[in-house]
Amino acid sequence: MAFQSIVQETEEEYRALGYYRLSKMDIGRQESDSIANQRKLVHSYLQDKPNIRLVDEAYDDGYTGTNYDRPGFQAVMAAVDEGRVNCVIVKDLSRLGREYIETGKYLEMVFPARGVRFIAINDDVDSEHNNACDDIIIPVKNIMNEAYCRELSKKLRRQFRIQRANGEFLAPFASYGYLKSPDDKHKLVIDDYAAEVVRGIFALKLKGYSQQTIAEHLNRRQVLAPAEYKKSLGLKYKTGFAAKTSGKWTAGTVRGILQNPLYIGTLVQGKRGTPNYKIKQMRVRKEEDWVIVEKNHDPIIDPLAFRAVQQMLERDTRKSPSQDTVFPLSGVLFCADCGRSMSRRTVTRGSKKFSYYVCTTNKRGQGCSSHSFEQSKLELAVLHAIRAQVMLVVEMEQLLEEIGAQSMQGAKEKRIGLMIAQKKTDIDRYQDYRMNLYEALRDELIGQEEYERMRTKYTLLIDESRTAIEEMEKSLQEAQAGVDGDRLWMEQFIKYKDDTELTREMVIALVDRIYVSEDKRIRIEFNFQNEINFCKKIVESAEGEGA
Repeated sequence: MAFQSIVQETEEEYRALGYYRLSKMDIGRQESDSIANQRKLVHSYLQDKPNIRLVDEAYDDGYTGTNYDRPGFQAVMAAVDEGRVNCVIVKDLSRLGREYIETGKYLEMVFPARGVRFIAINDDVDSEHNNACDDIIIPVKNIMNEAYCRELSKKLRRQFRIQRANGEFLAPFASYGYLKSPDDKHKLVIDDYAAEVVRGIFALKLKGYSQQTIAEHLNRRQVLAPAEYKKSLGLKYKTGFAAKTSGKWTAGTVRGILQNPLYIGTLVQGKRGTPNYKIKQMRVRKEEDWVIVEKNHDPIIDPLAFRAVQQMLERDTRKSPSQDTVFPLSGVLFCADCGRSMSRRTVTRGSKKFSYYVCTTNKRGQGCSSHSFEQSKLELAVLHAIRAQVMLVVEMEQLLEEIGAQSMQGAKEKRIGLMIAQKKTDIDRYQDYRMNLYEALRDELIGQEEYERMRTKYTLLIDESRTAIEEMEKSLQEAQAGVDGDRLWMEQFIKYKDDTELTREMVIALVDRIYVSEDKRIRIEFNFQNEINFCKKIVESAEGEGA
């Protein structure tokens, strides 16, 4: 008895810290994994352990076990390093972590080196009483925990991809202009107030205003920037850009809205992600890995207006320092001879200023000729050409109305069918050419270099023809389903039929490029030229059948 008393008196007393962890994946699956139940288990375990005194607790609620960068666990290590505790207790090994190598490092190196006793209650692990068998079992359990995490990660990735493909919105916050539906958090509904701001941004851009000017306009009117607006709705929204922008609109914020296809009803998800469950740093994925669902939700912006804005953003539309907007023809003028853009110059003669456009190549002294064209005269010539094209479309729309929707649909389907058949014939011809190349190479009629070049050429032609067929088959399906896409682009022209002044909005909506020759002839490539030509052929075909 005296010997037992001596042992009890010299038995070491441990200052313990209970650590509890609950990941987002555990929430709602097992009640036993809750923070409260983990705490109860530790307290119950210590009831008959008089030499272990619980002096502190730490927890991580909603943190994965695949890495150790968790605030609760960092608090555990701080307590250990400061000498406040020399024992760490968890429910089981998976609460400490699910990453095999890192978990093993803490169990076999970090804790022992600091003289810390580690206890995992449900796994019957106690570093003070571990034997050779435990040394084998613990790594096996760690591997099982990591395998569980790896398989769970795979399942979640598959599930997320299925949800994205079904058009379910998975981001924590809806983009500016939308809200999450109160009935289904994976569906988007239009936020009327923010949507009006978005429409205003697009309208200003179409009028030629720069992103910076639009941002300044919104700030002057004290319109809350997207991040601040979300906070005003009571959302716990955080962004890394808040400190830099001070909650104000910036040119970058405006540009992000102008480029976001979400506003035409297209949901793009999966643009960023982690390579695997161990690496937490987000990376941009290849575009072919993005999940894109068109016509997924109600649009805020007309698709044609969105397309026009993208054209504006792609081109050089620098404005004059004295102007709020760019000039009507900025970014659409090109030299008909060298193909380079034309730039605006202003000269002063006496008390008058004259503005004109010149070829950029000539301006830099790199050849070509000036192609000089006075701005006011060029703008007037372009206005007349646009008005003529507008009236052509107006007349065409009236003819289509006379032909009737059913006749027009039949003519359209027939025309598309003929075009598809022609492309298939082209593919057969290109494939024959490609096959004959090998025979020509074998018979030494052509060399290896020419063979490779011609083979690449015909392969490209085949691929382009197949892509064209896919687009035409899509158009055919829309025609058969009665989708009236013709009226949409026609409306873009018709709405300018009464305009007598050239505006930036008009030019961007209707014109793709304008080529200026040295003799001051201009050639305009209009937007929707393929649609115009297509409708002409439909009208001709329908009139021919009527005759």
